Amino acid sequence: MTTTIRRATLTDLDMLVPLFDAYRRFYGQPGDLPRARGFLQQRLQQAESTVLLAYVDEVPAGFVQLYPSFSSVRTARVWILNDLYVDPAARRRGVARALLETAERFAREGGASGLMLETSRDNAAARALYREAGWHEEATQWYALSFDDAAAEESLFVYGTLQDAQVQRRLFGRTLSGSADALPGYRLDWLELRAPAAVATSGILRHPIIHASSANGDRVAGMRLQLSAVELAHADAYEGDDYRRVRVTLASGAQAWAYAAPSPASA
Repeated sequence: MTTTIRRATLTDLDMLVPLFDAYRRFYGQPGDLPRARGFLQQRLQQAESTVLLAYVDEVPAGFVQLYPSFSSVRTARVWILNDLYVDPAARRRGVARALLETAERFAREGGASGLMLETSRDNAAARALYREAGWHEEATQWYALSFDDAAAEESLFVYGTLQDAQVQRRLFGRTLSGSADALPGYRLDWLELRAPAAVATSGILRHPIIHASSANGDRVAGMRLQLSAVELAHADAYEGDDYRRVRVTLASGAQAWAYAAPSPASA
């Protein structure tokens, strides 16, 4: 296995866009390849970011995107490592570590005083990677003020353990607001074997699961919750490969995400 990393240019867009779109989907955004292409093309054309693209045996495998900034205290350039993503098929091969080392070398050679990044406190795997790569966890806490109200919240229809306030606090650090709703065209079943991490979080061995149904009158009762894109990503990690997230229309007429069986089942 040979890993190579090079700075991306506009000629690399075809290879970079699917990885960037997958990165956005990981954080709860709907897949949108044209939007991903337009965003990256603008950043690269205007020299507003630097993207380092990794290949494993000549196959695109991951990337980091760096945004330039400055430190007034240091009176020097710093780079914000805003995005890091490795394709699932290429993970556990040292690609993420190689991307971090290449980003460090790029920043050093450009005369920057350092690199910065932000990740959630419960992202144990990422935090371990950064520590192993020599990054230091600072005592300061980043804050955010969003001006994009449309993207600030997502709707998620839940019908099982995610309705439980204790599970919500464990996953999101808070109890989510929501309202009763129902999902027509689906039937409820039971998943007998769950991933150990999900069982540990919920304290329940047997979890419900829904399947699309063509039978008249089939519907699933539950709740429509409001949560941020980052929280939706936490929910994705909790449900894991046992479920797939799909877009649905609820009985109320609202659009929402829901976690269903990984592949459609006959009703």
